[in-house]
Amino acid sequence: MKKNKVKKLMALLNLIISILFLTWITIITKTAFILPPFLATAATKYPDPDWRLHRSIIILTSYIVSATIGIIFSFFGLAGIFFAVVGSILSFLIQISFDIEHPPSILATFLGVLEKVKFFFLIHPIISGVIIIETVNYLFTRFLEPKLTD
Repeated sequence: MKKNKVKKLMALLNLIISILFLTWITIITKTAFILPPFLATAATKYPDPDWRLHRSIIILTSYIVSATIGIIFSFFGLAGIFFAVVGSILSFLIQISFDIEHPPSILATFLGVLEKVKFFFLIHPIISGVIIIETVNYLFTRFLEPKLTD
């Protein structure tokens, strides 16, 4: 199979399996789950499907920053579309300042402010979501993809 087609297949499988697993965990934990940021992150694995530890750390850090901003805004009662936009801009400015930008993560701020999230939001879905997406991508690119391209 051609390498480009395998990369596309890996990206699609990463998206499907990651989202199914995250949805399953959400059902079990009965927590509010925000899919759009993770759909975007898993889908961005197509243009950059290779797993690299440095990139995974950046993605995790950017999501933690975004979730934290959403939690802070919610804690202080800053809710609604206006504060969701302000919080998202603030999240992205912080990410740019520290060279850890991952644009899909600002959706975590936006939706976190709209949903008035609490601290648990940081653990689930944010940290668990990133770890699942990156683990699935790692397993595919390290073990499955080499078998399909040989």
